[in-house]
Amino acid sequence: MKHIGIAAVTAEGAALCYKEIVSQAGKILGENIHPEISLHTFSHDKITQKEKIKDYKGVAIVLNNSIKKLALIGADFIIIPSNAAHYAIKQTQMMSPLPILSIVNVTVNECQKMGFKKVGVLGIEETMSGNLYINPLKKVSINPVVPTKKEQAIVNTVLWENVIPGNPTIETTKKVLGVIQKLKERGCDSVILGCTELPIIITKENSPLPFIDTTRLLARKALEYAIKE
Repeated sequence: MKHIGIAAVTAEGAALCYKEIVSQAGKILGENIHPEISLHTFSHDKITQKEKIKDYKGVAIVLNNSIKKLALIGADFIIIPSNAAHYAIKQTQMMSPLPILSIVNVTVNECQKMGFKKVGVLGIEETMSGNLYINPLKKVSINPVVPTKKEQAIVNTVLWENVIPGNPTIETTKKVLGVIQKLKERGCDSVILGCTELPIIITKENSPLPFIDTTRLLARKALEYAIKE
């Protein structure tokens, strides 16, 4: 099996991704069996400071410093369980000594596989307002829909103030569910949870729409790649 390297950005997103790999591996390979997994992360602010000023070359450099460390301890390929960091994916891939699975690519492919036609995009403000998912979805004839500016502010605030720090509440979760309901009313048939922490609060039981859990999807694709002959 291939050695999975996780170039982490946030604690919550990386932890969920790691746990999903191990959980799914146990179901496929047998109890307590999973590929070798290594995780490295710099202090979160090293990424956020650069994302705020859209210094994606700087983001790529930070990620590649993680990737180099993972390569030194034997990782065969890399996953980056962070959506917004994928604004720097092309630069990161160019610098990387190891192959990288793109969370955007696997997500858009899954939307096609599921037959979704009109997909809402959630995440931090940077993800919702930019072209991270918009252009890739349009290229495969899927209609992307982003929340209104007011709704984006609600989701962004909940993520940064509650979910990413690891302290979501019932009330803040309801705010995000309200935005998903609005997307449903605008004709969306599904939604992309385009922040790796969103699956912590959005579940099959509470969501008004079917969704793509980008965190667990990336984990499953990494596992598939790791065990593929």
